[in-house]
Amino acid sequence: MSTKLEFESPEGRLSLSIADAQFMAYDAGEACLRSPRRLIERMRAMGLGDLAEHHARLLAQNKVTVMELREARDDAEALLACGEPFVDTISPRLDVLRDLITRTQIDMRESVDRLAALSASCHRALSQLPGYQPPSFPQ
Repeated sequence: MSTKLEFESPEGRLSLSIADAQFMAYDAGEACLRSPRRLIERMRAMGLGDLAEHHARLLAQNKVTVMELREARDDAEALLACGEPFVDTISPRLDVLRDLITRTQIDMRESVDRLAALSASCHRALSQLPGYQPPSFPQ
């Protein structure tokens, strides 16, 4: 039976195994970069799936927006090559994308802040264990 840590976090009172707390404190950020799916699965098992799923949706939205920007650029270049005006067709698309990017970035910052606060609270909880040493990371 694994030992559970009970502690307050920005997400409320949590009860996590030491391994889960270590994952959240030290490995979740890298897991998100490498495989958002792995992060979601692990956080679901901890009861924090909604937070991870929200973050993954924002990452996906950001990727879609980048693709849409590239498509708008390609369309503008094609219209320009044909000598056709593109202000009426491309500018409204860019305005919508600009607004979407702004909202996504604000939401992403909030999500990163929530994940960072959760990571910090897990680190603090682990640090309260007698004799606990955080893992050392190569420099």
